[in-house]
Amino acid sequence: MENPELAVIGLTCNVVGVFFLANSIRFREPRKALHDALGLGGRSLLKVRDTALNNMQVIIGFLFLTTGFLLQIVAKWDMELTTLIFCGAIILVAGAVYAIGAYSSRRAFRRLLREFFQSEQWSFQDDMELTKEIGEILGVPLAPDMTVEAYVHRVRQALGVANPQKPAGNDRARRIVLPGR
Repeated sequence: MENPELAVIGLTCNVVGVFFLANSIRFREPRKALHDALGLGGRSLLKVRDTALNNMQVIIGFLFLTTGFLLQIVAKWDMELTTLIFCGAIILVAGAVYAIGAYSSRRAFRRLLREFFQSEQWSFQDDMELTKEIGEILGVPLAPDMTVEAYVHRVRQALGVANPQKPAGNDRARRIVLPGR
């Protein structure tokens, strides 16, 4: 089945989708993004507004691209078994590439976290929510009876960050507040 009208409509959708995606791309250095996320960058509400606009453009762009490609597939579909097998193989390869990319990006992010916290003085006890998030990313286990100090020590070890000198006073050990307890 050959349908050139559907192919042209699909290509037009692709052009619109690529426009929205290209418009939404923000090239940011990962180290700069990490500084911004941890509050070390300059403050501005424009970043929040731009992020909302970029998210909307990405969604619209992908909707148009997906629609365009599906229309092109329908316009050219010949119902041959070999075509279906090739399409399935492409989808499997794409899934494998995605899995490898997700794994390597998580490793790179952990490396960036270690690099950042090794170069910055950071009080992990002042922001326990962030410390728990970092611990989760690095695979640091959190036990219900663990003290704040013990957990911070484990997170620091996972990051390769030296423990700061303890103050002269002896504070009672604080417990980490777990959700739902």
